[in-house]
Amino acid sequence: MKRIANILTAVALLMGVSTAVQAQSVEDNYPYNFITVQGGVQGTFTNYDFTKLITPQVAISAGRYFNSKVGARLHVQGWQVKSALTDTYKFNAITGDLDLLLNMTNILKPSRQCDKFDWILLAGFGANYTWDYDEFDTQNKALSPGIVYGKTHSSYNTRLGTQFNVNVSRNIAVGLEIDANMKNDLFNLKRNYNPDFQLSALLGLTFKFGQPAKKHEVVETYYVEEPYTETVKKQRPVESVEMTKMEKVVYYEIRVSDVEQGQGIDAAVKEAADLIKTDPNAKIIVTGYADVQTGNPEINERLSKERAEGVTNMLVNDHGINAANITTTWKGDTVQPFSENDKNRCVIITGEGKFKVTKYETYEEVIEKTRQVEKTRTVIK
Repeated sequence: MKRIANILTAVALLMGVSTAVQAQSVEDNYPYNFITVQGGVQGTFTNYDFTKLITPQVAISAGRYFNSKVGARLHVQGWQVKSALTDTYKFNAITGDLDLLLNMTNILKPSRQCDKFDWILLAGFGANYTWDYDEFDTQNKALSPGIVYGKTHSSYNTRLGTQFNVNVSRNIAVGLEIDANMKNDLFNLKRNYNPDFQLSALLGLTFKFGQPAKKHEVVETYYVEEPYTETVKKQRPVESVEMTKMEKVVYYEIRVSDVEQGQGIDAAVKEAADLIKTDPNAKIIVTGYADVQTGNPEINERLSKERAEGVTNMLVNDHGINAANITTTWKGDTVQPFSENDKNRCVIITGEGKFKVTKYETYEEVIEKTRQVEKTRTVIK
């Protein structure tokens, strides 16, 4: 027996060390609740052939692990039981136990990081209830009085056992449980002044729930102050006078010469006016045109003249430009500045003058200062 215990301890220690170390410890999965369903066989030890006293069993239990080492459960097991007089007889029984659970893998290896395997020792105490003794009654009639004693349906039960569980996932485990149970002498309605012993083996499926939220590795960002030297390129304005040319086009609809209906008239006139206001010696030329494919030469001459004079009047009357700075001319349809016919219904404003131009030169400045530096660290949350 001592040799078996040493082997089980070695297996538990071996399974407690994972080849793939996880980011969190086993303790992070506790506490939790569980429900287990089991099925298997049970046999009773008497002076009769043990193999003929094996019967099927089913069980269900509910419990809680309070931490990684200690838990408790309420376990209910039962179905058929066999015993023997002149031959085997069968009856029904159910046993309810309150069991203490000790996770020996975590006790022996508390620092392990993988819980794929658990070895559990358990001990408990409870009550047993039996019924349906028809086969017993049949055999009892053939026996001499004094051998068999009355029908006691309830008795105590004590238990020692072990479990070997494999955790398929965080919420599901499969396992084998082997229990040794000791019951009252009258459990099987016979009295020989010795307790009755049973051995059961059960395969089970465990469902876990209520665990703490699973922890993960999280990359956390934080900031620290660090001194550093910074080279800064700054700009300073430098003004200069440069010769500037301009050209603006104002377009008109067919047979239209009203300056206010010219497309882009406001922007074109403003730019021309700004040029003269900046350089009083600047010269502006305003030239009117008409398209050759509509009207006739007389009409087109008149329209191009009206268009050019309208722009000139706007420069003089609305923007206060000296007429001496403006040359006004018109071409009718004798000159077509554009290949697209409809664009030739236009006024072209050209000019040349000196503008003040602001440019920006750069210079470097060295600054001693501090800054916030972003850093990261991995934490378990």
